Amino acid sequence: MLSYNPSAKRLGSYLLDAGLLTEAQIDVALNDQEATGLRFGDILVERGWVTRKTIEYLSYKVIELERQLGEPLEPGILQSSYSIRKRKKQQETL
Repeated sequence: MLSYNPSAKRLGSYLLDAGLLTEAQIDVALNDQEATGLRFGDILVERGWVTRKTIEYLSYKVIELERQLGEPLEPGILQSSYSIRKRKKQQETL
C-alpha cells in the first residue's frame, strides 16, 4: 500500500475534490500557467472560476493542516454544496 504524501497533492486536486473545478478547467489553467508563468491560483481567480478567498481558505485551513498532520483530513471537513449533494446521493442509494 502506498503511503499518503500530502506535499504531493496540488491545489487543483483539492478544488476538483471539492467540486469547485472540472478536469477541463484544470487542464486549461495548467496550459495558461505554462504559457504565462503565472501561478495556478492566480489564473483561476483571473478566469473567475474561484475566488481568492477560496484559495486562501484551502491553503491555510486544509492544505497546510494536512501537510502538518501528514495524512488527509477526515471526510466532511471540507464542505461544499457539491460534496453535500454527492454524499446525500450516495446515502440514498444505500
